[in-house]
Amino acid sequence: MKKFHSTPGASIHKASFLPPAIEPASTSTAAIIGSFPKGSMTSPRQVRNWLAFEKEYGGLTTDALSSHCIKQFFNNGGKVIWVVRIGTRPIKGVSPFLRGLSLLDRIGSFNILCIPQTEQLPDTHAVKVMQAAIALVAKHRAMYVLDVPQRDAPRQTVRALTTWVNHQSNIHHPNVAMYVPRVQVPQSLKNATQQTISAGGAMAGVLARTEQQRGVWKAPAGTEAILHGVQDIEQTLTQSEMGQLTKMGINPIRQTSPSQFVAWGARTLSPSSEWQYLSVRRLGLFLEASIQQGLGWVVGEPNDEPLWAHIRQAIEIFLQSLFRQGAFQGQKAHEAYFVKCGRDTISASDQTAGIVNIMIGFAPLKPAEFMILNIQQKAKPFGEV
Repeated sequence: MKKFHSTPGASIHKASFLPPAIEPASTSTAAIIGSFPKGSMTSPRQVRNWLAFEKEYGGLTTDALSSHCIKQFFNNGGKVIWVVRIGTRPIKGVSPFLRGLSLLDRIGSFNILCIPQTEQLPDTHAVKVMQAAIALVAKHRAMYVLDVPQRDAPRQTVRALTTWVNHQSNIHHPNVAMYVPRVQVPQSLKNATQQTISAGGAMAGVLARTEQQRGVWKAPAGTEAILHGVQDIEQTLTQSEMGQLTKMGINPIRQTSPSQFVAWGARTLSPSSEWQYLSVRRLGLFLEASIQQGLGWVVGEPNDEPLWAHIRQAIEIFLQSLFRQGAFQGQKAHEAYFVKCGRDTISASDQTAGIVNIMIGFAPLKPAEFMILNIQQKAKPFGEV
């Protein structure tokens, strides 16, 4: 069970007040850590279009792998991305990446993380970067689009990928997604030569675009999940190979026409079936973030029945609005979600300590079962004046 603590607000709420509305949290802000031709290395910047990025960090060059990924992010519908610059040329050591993750930790307001230059690192260094990245996205309720290291050995074939993934126990996490094969994009704006890069930047854009157009609960896969700006893919996967990858939680990219490529899978690398679907995991993270942020007013309130009723009311109104948008399964609200906050979730000792336990169940579009979220909030200890 997770513990969430909020900073007390300045307003005073009385027992008869209407709970403040829970506002939807952002789910489409990306972040990238990498080398760029220029720009600050101590203060990450948020950029909202390619021209702004080009002005502050430089344009496309042959070895600017991360710049190409940002270009793909904007090409595919991404709107906002944090840029964390850790150098000018390809980085060989671990320290710059860890420093970049530390800088990003201070920002916190991101939902999708890309570190495309991981593929240029030796395996031992890449593992350390990936472990730190996974810890960071777990902390901030974000998704990490993982890129496979290619320096020590080429890992383009399904057999090589399978061997590598099966030996990486630490990457099997519900907040991690992986896409193969790599994609081929124009080497520069004026040069028709192709460059092969990871699909992470393009897929970060597809995730953002899908959320903006259809909602975070829509799986970013299928005929709508087109990768714009991609000219080719590194290899064509057979139906059997795509099935094998999907079973491992790896999402294949498929060519559907001579000039069109789509994401053909939407899974996480979760070791359990509960969070194996990317849309379900992102919906769960979205609900946790929105509800925690929306219940900031709870701090300082007496931990008793009136507060619990207000919490249930606020969350149910929020979930009902999502239900009407098609976020859950079920024909009626009671088939789609439930909220518990009261004597069945809060013990006498919890009440005395000012701990509010909230249980939320929701029926995502995939799979059909109820998923359970346990949220813990802080209130005023019972009996304290």
